[in-house]
Amino acid sequence: HRRASRDSMPFVLFLALLASATAAPTTKGRRANEQPKVRLVVTGETNVARTTRGARASNRVAQMAAWGGNVTMTIRAAHNTFTVVEVADPNEARLFKEQAERSGLRVEEDQRRYPGPSVATRTQPLAEETPWGIERVYNGAVPNASFFPSAVTHPLCIIDSGYLLAHPDLPADATAADSLQADPAGTMYFGGDLCNHGTHVAGTIAAIGGDGEGVVGVFPGAPGLKIVKVFGQAGSPGCGWTWASQLVDAVQRCVDSGAKIVSMSLGGGGPSSTERDAFQTFFDDGILIVASAGNGGSSSYSYPASYPSIMSVAATDISDAKASFSQFNDEVDIAAPGVDVVSTVGPPSDPGYDSFSGTSMAAPHVSGLAMVLWNKYPSYTNAEVRTALEGGAEDLGEPGRDNEFGHGLANYQGAEMRLGAPSPPPSPPATPPAPPSPPAP
Repeated sequence: HRRASRDSMPFVLFLALLASATAAPTTKGRRANEQPKVRLVVTGETNVARTTRGARASNRVAQMAAWGGNVTMTIRAAHNTFTVVEVADPNEARLFKEQAERSGLRVEEDQRRYPGPSVATRTQPLAEETPWGIERVYNGAVPNASFFPSAVTHPLCIIDSGYLLAHPDLPADATAADSLQADPAGTMYFGGDLCNHGTHVAGTIAAIGGDGEGVVGVFPGAPGLKIVKVFGQAGSPGCGWTWASQLVDAVQRCVDSGAKIVSMSLGGGGPSSTERDAFQTFFDDGILIVASAGNGGSSSYSYPASYPSIMSVAATDISDAKASFSQFNDEVDIAAPGVDVVSTVGPPSDPGYDSFSGTSMAAPHVSGLAMVLWNKYPSYTNAEVRTALEGGAEDLGEPGRDNEFGHGLANYQGAEMRLGAPSPPPSPPATPPAPPSPPAP
């Protein structure tokens, strides 16, 4: 498993704090029009890691306040504790960092993470149709219903702008991975989606098949989906953004809910060592994470997809060419359909379907395949499933792995064959057979 060579980055400060940052460790989308301050993430303090209550925690908060910082959030994730601090301006941030580092703490800027932009065209299928991308990853035909596992031991969690629970073409048993997002009256209710982005992603993964309506997903009607909403707070004029620290918290919510696969169609240009280390820990703990490679059409890196612990997914068009917007670099792992992808959208008063384009649309093809594969063969590890998906991909572009397509176009049959045992041998009998009787004299 490769590790990035970009392990140490210079400390760069930029204005990235919102005026009403949350004070509770629950994921909350940023309002698009909020004014920034400077937001920092502090790690390495063992007292805070042990408790956020009592004298030790109070002393640490007081000490950070004396350094000019306002502690707004404590996040426990990936076997670590991260303290989020707000300071007034870049100069205050520099002074805070100097004092904190003299006390043995690590301080870095928090980075913004955005939903992957996409191009949309409204469409309304006359009857149920199978999007071209779903057929492509199954070699031309989606298997019948009996092919898909009826029991899910490796659930999938979507981190995005929500999930339109009222949509008739989406599974109704999806739940909030973050219990604070389960209240329909809440501003971050998981079952609504003002942006349509997360609902579109969900449809590519799990749109119901055989209902005579709309579209079909990679895992039609996939049961037990977990959802964390990080974009599109109610009352906001847009989808906004979230922070790298809160994205780490969101993944921990997924893990705590029992998810083994995490799908993220989002990203940003600034790397974070805190985020990178946390995602490596999640992977080492057995979690398979898939993310979109980015839509900049350049060789730049998008994070978190470009961390080595994450499967970075590029986008292809119907001709299996790289999409013009798809980013290309040495961290791209695999490619999947991402142009003119028809899937589910809202709003609740008019559930419908849109054709979107973006690496955000490519990533759920891969996470959906991972959910099918891992739940059909649950004894394998996350690393083995990832290797099978990469090794079983259809080679595109230059022979072997390349920066545009990674290992190639995602393909279920290839991944299953690469996994090694599509039809495992039968179990031996519980008791050995009796020896044959001696021949009659």
